[in-house]
Amino acid sequence: MNDSHSVFSKTEEILDRLELLDIYCVADQVQAELVILGASGVLLFMELQKRTFRPTRDIDVNVLSTTNSKQIYELLQKVKIDTVGGVMELPPMEDFKKTELFKLEGVDFEAIKIYVPSIELLACSKIFSTREKDLRDLKETDILNLCSIEKLLDMVVEYKGYMINPNNPDVNVHQLEEILKEKGILLH
Repeated sequence: MNDSHSVFSKTEEILDRLELLDIYCVADQVQAELVILGASGVLLFMELQKRTFRPTRDIDVNVLSTTNSKQIYELLQKVKIDTVGGVMELPPMEDFKKTELFKLEGVDFEAIKIYVPSIELLACSKIFSTREKDLRDLKETDILNLCSIEKLLDMVVEYKGYMINPNNPDVNVHQLEEILKEKGILLH
C-alpha cells in the first residue's frame, strides 16, 4: 500500500486504494456506500469525461450508509482514506444525496458502492472554499466548462444564503463571476 505521502494522478490509483478498502470490508463483513469528494472526485469525473485534472495527495469520502459505522471509519483510516463529514461548509452534506450522484460503474467491489457527485456539486465545493489550490482549479481546469452553467449558478445563489461569513473576501465565490467571464462562459 502507498504511504501517507501518496500522490494520486490516475483513476486506477484511486481504485486500487478503494479495492484495498473493499477487501478489508469483506473480511470484516462491513458494507458501505461512499461518495468520493474533493480533488479525487474531480479526478474521477474528469477521467470519465476523457479530460485531465491535477494529481491529489489524498482521497476524500463521505459515508452515505454503512452496516457498521465504527468499523467503516476504522477501515477508512487503516487504508488512509480521509472522511470529510463536517469539514466542508458548503455544499451541505445532505446535498450529496443519491439523486445528485453517479455510481462508479465498471468496478467490481463486493462490500462497497462508490459514487461520484455531479460536476456542479464538485465545482461548488471549490467555489465555497478559501483554499488557493481550489481557486487555481477553478481558473486553470475545465471543471467550470463541464458544468451546466444555469444549474451551477442556481446552486451558488442557494448556497450563498448559507454562508457563515459571506463577507470573507477569501472565499472563492467572490471571484467566480470574473473567472466565468475570463473563460468565456459568462458574457456580461
